[in-house]
Amino acid sequence: MTFGPHHNEWSLRRHTMRRILPLLSRPAVISGILALVLTGCLYGDALSLPLFSDDLVQIPWLQTISWPELWTGPSPYGYYRPLWYSLWRMMDLVPGGLSPFPLHALNLLAHFAAAWLIGILASEWIDVRVRGDRSSVPAAIATVMFAVFPFSRQAVVWPGAVYNPLVSAMATGAILAYDRARHARVGPHSRGVLWLMPAIILAALAPLMYEVGLLLPAAIVLVEVLGRHRARWPNRSWWYALPFAAIFLGGLVLWRAMRGVGVTGFGLVPMDLLHNAGFVLQGLIYPTAPLAQVVAEWLGFNPEVELWAIALFTLALAMWAGLHRSADAVLLGLGWIALFSMPPTVSMAADWFALAPRYLYMTAGGVALVWTAAITAWLVPLMDRISRPARAWLAPGSLSLAALVLVPAIIYIRGGMRLYRMVGDVIWASATAAQTDSRSGYEDSSDSPILLINLPMRITPHRRIYPLGFEGITPLPQRVAAADLVLVHTGLHDAAYSGAAGVVAGDPPSTYDVLYWGPVLGWEELADLTRQARMVYLVRYATDTIHLIEAGGPIEAGLPDVSLARYESPDGAQRIALASVDVACSAQGSVELELTWHTQTAVHNDVTVSVHLADSHGNTVAQADGYPLLGMRPFWLWLPGERLRDLRVIPHVPPGRYVLRVGMWEPATGIIWPSDLPASDAVVLPIECLGS
Repeated sequence: MTFGPHHNEWSLRRHTMRRILPLLSRPAVISGILALVLTGCLYGDALSLPLFSDDLVQIPWLQTISWPELWTGPSPYGYYRPLWYSLWRMMDLVPGGLSPFPLHALNLLAHFAAAWLIGILASEWIDVRVRGDRSSVPAAIATVMFAVFPFSRQAVVWPGAVYNPLVSAMATGAILAYDRARHARVGPHSRGVLWLMPAIILAALAPLMYEVGLLLPAAIVLVEVLGRHRARWPNRSWWYALPFAAIFLGGLVLWRAMRGVGVTGFGLVPMDLLHNAGFVLQGLIYPTAPLAQVVAEWLGFNPEVELWAIALFTLALAMWAGLHRSADAVLLGLGWIALFSMPPTVSMAADWFALAPRYLYMTAGGVALVWTAAITAWLVPLMDRISRPARAWLAPGSLSLAALVLVPAIIYIRGGMRLYRMVGDVIWASATAAQTDSRSGYEDSSDSPILLINLPMRITPHRRIYPLGFEGITPLPQRVAAADLVLVHTGLHDAAYSGAAGVVAGDPPSTYDVLYWGPVLGWEELADLTRQARMVYLVRYATDTIHLIEAGGPIEAGLPDVSLARYESPDGAQRIALASVDVACSAQGSVELELTWHTQTAVHNDVTVSVHLADSHGNTVAQADGYPLLGMRPFWLWLPGERLRDLRVIPHVPPGRYVLRVGMWEPATGIIWPSDLPASDAVVLPIECLGS
């Protein structure tokens, strides 16, 4: 019997699949694929974000100090992290190395590595030997639990927090290497030495990356204690842990010598310890923690009390399942959480801890181990008891249940990413605005800076997912200046300054609250700053977008004094001139106006501008009334002889022919100021918008 080419092709495919499937089912491969996919899906759009927060201070500092200074002193905030800064410093040697894209890519790569390694570690510490090798099951579960840990969001998205995923990956790699070394019976001629050396190197480098890395050697000692207690290794010698004890003491001495102080306190009071323990507990039970928020809102209970109630029930089930089959992994996970949560828990005020959920990142590895041990204790025996056809339905069913449980964490991460993208757009726009401005006539920022009003310091969503902690973002803390923002993104010095002016804030968005960035400004301070800027920008907030709007700016002295019309108060003692009006119709269907104002006298009355767009029948179809500079410069704050450009936009104008009327009136009395025009109290301009 002979077979055709199609049979040979099918046989080749079957043979290839037989070779590929075992490879794909290996824990390292399964974990790597899941870590890559989840990191990309959850955080991939971080690659398009700008830099923010402390990056805007630390990068300029890093570019001005020498290598010896980098290793012999703390950072601007008093931290001693020379290895992390050296990594950034080496990136700076490559053109564009400290630009946003490579720095965000480094965070994503570190998060991927940590998730990948925790999956491999789980596959080696969790007992799944029921029938056959099912080590890929805990590898997959642990990778997912780690990658979706919601309180990692801040550390993954903010480049300046890269030390969290880096040290987490180093800790996981060191524990994995040490465990393999102990299994290999370390000796002078044994291959176990090859595994012990990476563990020692990682433990020695971690304290130089991040001060919490001092605890990595302690974590290795914890592994040694657990391994001996659980008879995990055939060789029971103590000397394997001695190098790590020495590394811990040496790292502590170096850290104290460089910083000159011990643990930094952030106003901790005794009651904060209980609240901080609640934050740690919330991270430990993050799949079920949203239930506490739902119940608290439904019944009106205290969310923190409800969290503890949910936690006790959750942990009882997890411990009952996990300790029964994988006590090694559960004890390692709990010890991991206790060890790496200790620094923020005992040193930070609860309010500070709540604003910085990134400090829980280092506990995520332990959380993943505890949950993976509990889930596999139920899932793997079930897989071995049921028939093969039923097993085919169990896998997708289990995945669906896991996805449902992790939906709140995914929503939390993606909701934060949406806020970061919105803020990122306005930061990019601010940096671009500082470089050039075609209307101003200035070549670059060296002539005068721009003024940025009401950029976001903090954004907080109205809806909560978890009962404790801050769920928003803090992209621009007060310790950072607008000049730093522009310098890092453009290289321009002293090109911008900022302010927070609630007096000109628009209607608040319906889904979140905003705290504005910069010194708080009243009317007088705002007027003084607008006189110093070459261009003024105002930030407006909507549900899904944040806009940086160009408002106008002062005009250089020495220009000819011309006017289209002069407006006078009823007593004739106050005069304001409209020097020019430029109109443009955009392809997006808006009318863009540039008005030039000139106060010929001091203005004491509360007078404002009316800008009306009328159709051919005289009906007003749109208007853009208000003080100049988007409401930031009432005329009663102007000095005599002051002139500025006033930019306004009338959106959503359909194509057609219109009449633009520009006048002045007093809102309190309704009095319209007359003009010197022969037949009108307003400047009347015919315009034509043809559309795109």
